[in-house]
Amino acid sequence: MSNRQVQAYFLLVIILLTVVTLTIFNYKSSKEFVQETVKKENRLLLDNFTDETNKFSNERVAELELIADYIALLKTEEDIVQFLKNQREKMPFFSSLGFITPEGEVLAGDGSRFKVNQQESFDRALQGELVFSELFPYYQDSTQLVSAVRIPVFQDGNIIGVLSGVFNMGNLVGAIASDSNLPGTLYLFRENQVIFSNSNHDFETAVPNGSQVLSQINAMGQGTIIIDENKAHYVMYQHTSGGWTFVVDSYKEKTVQQISSIFWRNTMIVVLAIIFLCSILYYLKRNEQREENMLKRDLLTNLPNRVVLEERLKKGLNPQNFKRFTLYFINLDRFKDINERNGYQLGDRVLFETSRKIQAFAGKNELYRVGGDEFVLLVPAHSEEELRTRGLELVKLMEVPIELSSTESMWVTFSVGIRKSQLGDWPDLMMQDATFAVQEAKKQGGNRFVFFSQELANQNERVRLIANNVVHALANNEFFMVYQPVYDLSTKNITSYEALLRWKSPTIGQVSPVEFIPLLEESDLIIPVGKWILRQVTAQLNRWEAEGHEDFQVAVNISVRQMMHPDFLHDVKSIIHEANISAQRLIFEITETVAVQNSELANQILTELNNLGVKTALDDFGTGYSSLSILKILPIQQLKVDRSFIVKMELEEDKSLVILQGILDIARNLGMTTVMEGVETLEQLDLLKNMGAQKIQGFLISQAVVAELAIELRKQTWLH
Repeated sequence: MSNRQVQAYFLLVIILLTVVTLTIFNYKSSKEFVQETVKKENRLLLDNFTDETNKFSNERVAELELIADYIALLKTEEDIVQFLKNQREKMPFFSSLGFITPEGEVLAGDGSRFKVNQQESFDRALQGELVFSELFPYYQDSTQLVSAVRIPVFQDGNIIGVLSGVFNMGNLVGAIASDSNLPGTLYLFRENQVIFSNSNHDFETAVPNGSQVLSQINAMGQGTIIIDENKAHYVMYQHTSGGWTFVVDSYKEKTVQQISSIFWRNTMIVVLAIIFLCSILYYLKRNEQREENMLKRDLLTNLPNRVVLEERLKKGLNPQNFKRFTLYFINLDRFKDINERNGYQLGDRVLFETSRKIQAFAGKNELYRVGGDEFVLLVPAHSEEELRTRGLELVKLMEVPIELSSTESMWVTFSVGIRKSQLGDWPDLMMQDATFAVQEAKKQGGNRFVFFSQELANQNERVRLIANNVVHALANNEFFMVYQPVYDLSTKNITSYEALLRWKSPTIGQVSPVEFIPLLEESDLIIPVGKWILRQVTAQLNRWEAEGHEDFQVAVNISVRQMMHPDFLHDVKSIIHEANISAQRLIFEITETVAVQNSELANQILTELNNLGVKTALDDFGTGYSSLSILKILPIQQLKVDRSFIVKMELEEDKSLVILQGILDIARNLGMTTVMEGVETLEQLDLLKNMGAQKIQGFLISQAVVAELAIELRKQTWLH
């Protein structure tokens, strides 16, 4: 899992935790708000009714005290009854008013007489106390439970009776409640009896453990009992003067639904957030899988790529479940030329059609595309004869040209390297060995297969050894220069030398330039090594000048990568200036590849060199692209004909002679000097003289030697 994916998952987890945390906080705060609102509203309700009840009691007591004072002034019982009747009509709060004689007879305001109820409260009033009686059935209507305020009546300091005001507190509270919007259920208690309730349910049914709650209410003056916090169910109570107790039950279905709605609403937010984040996770996972597939699939051919192959090889080479198999490394011949000549779009079409052919051939076997023009086919282990047959079939697969369109086709060939697995192998080793077998097939001309062998293994080991050591050769001063003379046939003198790089490794020994020069040119090492060569050559020229040797030139091979480097011209000028030599003593040899890669830039650089005084030569002419148009495109003064023409001249005679004669004539007519490379016999020399060759280079004159021996060759007398 990549860092980007880990960061994305971490961010999503943080978002989820944030949403859940905020949602929980919102739920709790909303729930607490509802709970506090319920408490506040019901507490306000309780306080209002308690205050009203206390106010009512105090006002009634004050009124009765005034009436008692007036009764003390009346003379007869008839006067008292008439007075109470008049007062009753003015005071609807009282169900009745009565005067109780010391003997316990009640003179009611309606004229009736009866025996006093609640003897205890009457006796206490006769003793001078202001008393609220306990509940008792109303004399005129026994279905009503009423209470009485009893006040002693004084005359000349003596109690002459008791004034009793009977009232129904339940009716009074009900009247107030009917005009109010009650947030909860209101109960009025007296002596554990419910006097009033605005609900049809009794207290013990409506409130869980009602009896226990009532006991707790009776034990305390006021307070709040939590029944169910999650439902905002509370019981609030408060005692008043006169022995009354108000109780508010806050439970309401609407409140429960509101809290439940808050819970489900917040739950829904969390669920939606989880669904949303899961969708993002699913999307990210699909993207990961798609990216993983892209990393493991070749976009052009949709074949598994090198990553998948390495995984497969690791698994297949695991000693615990090792099974022998064979790896076919398939590489298209000269595919780079196809790209450069026809463009990358056509190259991609060639690769696609080629992959289809190989897929059809592979069948159920595993096929991978591991590089630009490289494929790997894995097949189960078979006999060597069967593997050879399959290799031959692979090569013959391309005998039919690839159809790129209805009017366009192209011939393509394969080089195939075959490597059989062995216990103890590892993926990199198998791929390296198979690659080396492919390279050997290409060396043999391509369009063939080669089995990896121990001999190739030894060669491969040497290549690896050279590649590992050449990196340090420059720093360790292991390179040195040799010089091969170029002989002028007309003057019979050595007129120039070609400076050649040699390497003697303390580990490997003398290494052929064929082995290490390509490694330098494939990497950026050719840039510092090229500068080192130029410094060595110019320094040697300076030493030769000091010794009096000035009438010859030295040719230096310049690689494409070195020449195309942006600092090349600047480095050349600096090195020539440092060595204090004339630029005219240098010849820079380039190959035809320069013109193919970037003819315009090459022309510009070579012109700059000519202006500086450096002559330019086209080396190895006749190999590679061998286009005569190069002679017209590039500003060169010397043409070096590759030694392969000498070999072909002896084998093919007439045809090669005609071609070589044509090259010499064209060069002469263009004003170029020709140098024939690889001249080794007098017969070759005589033939070239007759054809008009100007200069020769080869073992007939001398092989490449160190500077001290090279300069001695000029002192010899030449008869050629």
